[in-house]
Amino acid sequence: MNDIWRKIKLWMEVPSLNPDDARRRKFLNIILVGSIILSTFLLVILIWLRFTTPREIWIAQGNNIILGVTFGILMGSILLFILNHYLRGWLAGGLFLILMTVGIAYADSPQQLVAGRSTFLFAVPIILASVLMPSWTAFLATGLCILILGSLQVQLTGNIIDALPAFLGFTFIALLVWLSARSLEMALKELRSINVNLDHLVQERTQELANSLSRERIEAGRNKAILESIADGVIVFDINGTAIIANRSSVRLLATTYNDIVGSTVDELGQSKALDAQSGEYLTRMLTSPGEQATSRHIDWGRRTLSVTSARVNDSQGLHIGTVAVFRDYTPEAEIERMKNTFLAIVSHELRTPLNAILGYAEMIKEAIYGPVNEKQVNASDRIMANSFRLLEIVSDLLDHAQMEAGKLALHVKPFRPADLVENVHGVMDKIAADKGLVLTSELDPDLPDQIKGDIARLQQILVNLINNAVKFTDKGTVHMSLLQSGRKSWCLTVTDTGIGIPEAEITNIFEAFRQVDSAVTRNYGGFGLGLSIVKRLVELMKGDISVASQLGSGTSFTVTLPLKLAKRIIE
Repeated sequence: MNDIWRKIKLWMEVPSLNPDDARRRKFLNIILVGSIILSTFLLVILIWLRFTTPREIWIAQGNNIILGVTFGILMGSILLFILNHYLRGWLAGGLFLILMTVGIAYADSPQQLVAGRSTFLFAVPIILASVLMPSWTAFLATGLCILILGSLQVQLTGNIIDALPAFLGFTFIALLVWLSARSLEMALKELRSINVNLDHLVQERTQELANSLSRERIEAGRNKAILESIADGVIVFDINGTAIIANRSSVRLLATTYNDIVGSTVDELGQSKALDAQSGEYLTRMLTSPGEQATSRHIDWGRRTLSVTSARVNDSQGLHIGTVAVFRDYTPEAEIERMKNTFLAIVSHELRTPLNAILGYAEMIKEAIYGPVNEKQVNASDRIMANSFRLLEIVSDLLDHAQMEAGKLALHVKPFRPADLVENVHGVMDKIAADKGLVLTSELDPDLPDQIKGDIARLQQILVNLINNAVKFTDKGTVHMSLLQSGRKSWCLTVTDTGIGIPEAEITNIFEAFRQVDSAVTRNYGGFGLGLSIVKRLVELMKGDISVASQLGSGTSFTVTLPLKLAKRIIE
């Protein structure tokens, strides 16, 4: 059914370069089809009447003329429908109007036509002229109708005055039809003009979009080439944590396929079988909550050690739209680090024995175990012991650092009293602070539980390192230590001094191993640059966090926040 309807519509259309001509010829085809259908119907009725009506009555009514006219209109309509596809539009339309006008003139007797029974039919070709041809042809059709009607009027009555009302009516109809058709033509002309402008505008915009798309493709190709040429692995995640871009190096470093990376989530990447639980946790945390500044971390991925750096991706308005992660093969450097740490651990361990022996013999000499000693010998023994203690502290720091880097440092968690921790720290650091003319004060929050769980030895090491650092860089004033409750699930250790302070630009670097603020400070105060690094690694091992606030000339404050683990008897 759709094919039949499509073919009918195709027959109605007449291709033409002039849109007005194509529109009028289509209308002519529609009218011709309607004329063919009506003429056929009327012809069938007339033929039926011809055989059912007496011949005398049929002839007396003049039906033979009507039958002939109907047949003529039918044949003419069929012929014009065919010719409309080949002749010019105005010629086919003009022939149809002439056929229609002549048919109306002979469709009724001249007496009845002049008397008014069929006069109104002349309005049909006038109206059709404005539809099938240019609007001004309505006046030509009107003139033809007036000429035919006037000729019949003169032949029958010899008086044309009686036909004037019909003439005026036809003229008025022609005027109205002309106005309507003219308005339609002007509207179509303006619409076509608008369409032409729109076409030009669309072409311009299309060309601009094509040029822009071409530039984007060139830029995307250049960026892809740059990305693929990078030796480090690069993965870009969207705001939902799904990988959307990955280069070949990332596939090689992670020992997987491109399809396994692109489309996967941060959680899925962190749960890879090539990662241990701790490395997976670090990786997920880095990629889920990246900071404004790029952060780096070393993780073990299968047999490789990778350096992972993550950073936020912001749009032009500064809104967070994703995360970029860069993976670098750190395996050779990690091997060197492990060898160095192993060497440091061995050397540190081997140095402890002779140092302890030196301390023991120096103390025995000082105590006159081997005989009387004079004052100079006592002073020499004191210097030997002081420097040996200093060396032993350095060796202990080196050993702790090596164990942390190797992941072999274990915590011994058990219940302890915070008050005991404060007392132990005072026992170690009071004399050191007093020797420099400083006062070490402390504060224990009464809301803190009497017993909590943790490694008291490592907590003491954290506080001793922080206080020792504070004493070293404070010439006058006080050093204050406080243990405070920090919310329902955490507690904090704070060490505050009134020392020289830390420049803001150096705060992010002070926790690096073997790193101090500047050479002048190192020369004036000494130090090996491991204390704060060890503190940070111990805090991370305890699942805590350390922060620092400092102002040059006014002092520094370190705050260690740790999870609060209550002892069992306190929970019960």
